[in-house]
Amino acid sequence: MSNILYIASLNSEKEKYDGERIKSTFIYDSLKKKANVDVINLSVHKLFNTFRIFWCALFKKKKYDLVIISKDPHGANIIQKILKFVKYPNSKIIYFEIGPFLYDRILNGSIKKETFIKDKLIVVETLSMKNELVSLGFDNIDVFPNFKPVYSIKFNEQKYPKDTLNLVYLSRIEEQKGIYDLIECLKVLNKDKLKFRLDIYGRPQTKFDEDKLNQLVAGCEYINYLGKIDINCAEAYEQLSKYDLHVFPTKYSEGFPGTIIDFFIAGVPTLASTFARANDILKETDSILFKQFDNEDLSNKLKYIYSNQNILSKLRKESFKRSNKYSIEAFDLYLEKVLK
Repeated sequence: MSNILYIASLNSEKEKYDGERIKSTFIYDSLKKKANVDVINLSVHKLFNTFRIFWCALFKKKKYDLVIISKDPHGANIIQKILKFVKYPNSKIIYFEIGPFLYDRILNGSIKKETFIKDKLIVVETLSMKNELVSLGFDNIDVFPNFKPVYSIKFNEQKYPKDTLNLVYLSRIEEQKGIYDLIECLKVLNKDKLKFRLDIYGRPQTKFDEDKLNQLVAGCEYINYLGKIDINCAEAYEQLSKYDLHVFPTKYSEGFPGTIIDFFIAGVPTLASTFARANDILKETDSILFKQFDNEDLSNKLKYIYSNQNILSKLRKESFKRSNKYSIEAFDLYLEKVLK
């Protein structure tokens, strides 16, 4: 078996709900099945563990067949500079990019492409991310989408039309995720008739976000904030499968949001903004897009869905079919190929 040094921010007791830690922990779990792994977890004792990167690369580099990094580009840039300083060979580095910003940061000059361009492999989440880096001269790019444990649940068929559609939001609570715009749209759409209910799951990014959310939903009987949810069992996905529509109104560029996979598994279609990678991930057969930053289009798409509820049955079935492409088992097979 290969000997690997894995550097990432993993789930911890305090931090285990953000996309980077969730994905990096899944990568770690898969690596342990295939190799002997020493891990440096940057979620805890960051200064000490940064020194450990230096020490391991300098004094134990002959031990490791590969160094695998799973970080956002800013963090990965710092790690790669440390490895370069101690002359650890790029040909033994594999980088799983978290988020979509390596290309942007190379363009704006905050990251030098020379830091990454000689890595053994860079794994990105979508084809458009690969094409962006190829346009800069990279030839070491591979694509594997985000992934999660796929629990086997029974498809939850719903009967339409309904008087009220049940919507769900599952992401961080903050302005740039679009949740406040969604709430304001629903208040207008429900003014004359209760057409939509909304359940909100997620963690407020700041105290300001917590206060703002509480203010917006106060006295609103059709919007419920249900706090954080651990989606780590079939029962949790069965709960999600009861919803009619997942709404993802993000204002970010995004990479491959894990919450979209959650609703593939649950068999619930997504109404999403046209974030940068949306067309890589979502198809007309399983999802509906509205123009990013355009609340009028968000409202119009919700009106269309309400008036044409027959489309939801087909979208549900197609969403449910897609989940196995994003499973741990699919990643395990991919990892075998990478580690050869």
